[in-house]
Amino acid sequence: MRPDHRSARRPWRDSDWCRWDAGASEPRRGSDKGASRRELRWRRRAAWELMHYRRHHQGRSLGGNLLAMFIVASLLSILLAALVLETAFNWHRSMALSHALSEQVDWIESHLAFDAAGTPVALREPPDTAWVYTAATRDWKYRVVDGRGVAVLSSDTGAPPFAPTPADAARERFDVVVDGLPLHVVSKALTHAGHRYVVQAAISDRAAALFSGAIVGPILQNALLIAAVSLLLFAFGIHGSLRHFLLPLRRASEAASRIAPRNLETRLSEAAMPRELRPLIRAFNEALDRLQQGYRVQQEFLASAAHELKTPLALIRGQVELSESADRELLLGDIDRMARQVAQLLHLAEVSEARNFQMAETDLGGVAGEAVAFLQRLAQRGNVHLDLRLADALPARRADRGAVFVLLKNLIENALQHSPSGAVVTVDVRANGLSVRDEGDGIPPEHLPELFKRFWRGAARRDTGAGLGLAICHEIALAHGWSLVARNGTTGAEFLVSFDAS
Repeated sequence: MRPDHRSARRPWRDSDWCRWDAGASEPRRGSDKGASRRELRWRRRAAWELMHYRRHHQGRSLGGNLLAMFIVASLLSILLAALVLETAFNWHRSMALSHALSEQVDWIESHLAFDAAGTPVALREPPDTAWVYTAATRDWKYRVVDGRGVAVLSSDTGAPPFAPTPADAARERFDVVVDGLPLHVVSKALTHAGHRYVVQAAISDRAAALFSGAIVGPILQNALLIAAVSLLLFAFGIHGSLRHFLLPLRRASEAASRIAPRNLETRLSEAAMPRELRPLIRAFNEALDRLQQGYRVQQEFLASAAHELKTPLALIRGQVELSESADRELLLGDIDRMARQVAQLLHLAEVSEARNFQMAETDLGGVAGEAVAFLQRLAQRGNVHLDLRLADALPARRADRGAVFVLLKNLIENALQHSPSGAVVTVDVRANGLSVRDEGDGIPPEHLPELFKRFWRGAARRDTGAGLGLAICHEIALAHGWSLVARNGTTGAEFLVSFDAS
């Protein structure tokens, strides 16, 4: 029992998705409403299957994926570095604030003026810093407190000393609120002339933030700018590196795309490949070895089978010719068609192998004349005129004379088969190509892509061939590096062979 190949189809194309009777206009069972619901479910499921297939089978760029991965990793690294820097700056700002206040306390201590009793009476401020405690009285403050807890000297006359909440005389650093303004305070004990004092320096929270922003802000901005430029340069560098590293893979892909049945002996080189890609290239070359061997066996079998069939067909024809059977002519016609198909199979096997061609300087005009003379009787039977046109001073071309004869013979024979009585088939040979033009009905546009496929036969063909003649022509043109195309002219079809295929 042969396997059911429907299971290999895409699910949204399978015939089981739409269960309708072939000869009925109504669904097989159920009401119209139920059938509509089932059809809607089938369509939704088919759409989901199609979306799932496309999502998992769309091509992905290795270079693009790697570049995106590196960029995402770089962005995450920059964000992490920014968080670390922000934390470090916040910590450093707090430490710098405490250090600055401690230095301010030391500065105040060193600039205190005492009276004869050893009591602080003034702060000897240099002219360049005298403005600090007078211009910014709310943001910069100091106190000198005696052992009784009384402020004997202050930037604010009569102001009480700074005291933490809850009260703790041993605390050296604390925050207070004065007149609704948060202050950071640092205290330091001082002994002078046997008297103990406490020097306090304070700065408002807004002043600390202002000075910190003036210092830290530009640093952060410069760091972000450097990070953005570095990321951009990094992305360009990675992109260029990926293009350089993937260049051998692209070259291997281009070389693989040029491998065809005619050059199956070509192999991809592992020399310039990265070490990680060499197993893939090696496996691909081994697959080509197996493919080449299978293709060679197939071609040899085809040629052997066609060759072995020639002798039995000749013997059968001889027996039929000697017989007195009433349907002898019918049998001879069948045998001739079989012999023709066998000959075409043999030609196809031969032209599919480049080693079977014997290239030499060839007079294409002379070959065209031989092909026209060979088919003259066939043209006369169909009342079709063959018109051979040769350009002046045709140069000789390097080609296989026998293969070119088969190419022209098949093209002319195809034109004769599709030409009505009284028509003209024109064979035109020029320096850069040749063409065969008939005056038939032309080629349906949907059939043009199928013409040169093996065993393809149009629905309106008049002959009983196997559909190999044009395929043989295509193989011969490829072997010579020529191009063969078909098109519809003003009257009938035209087959053009261009010698400059590149």
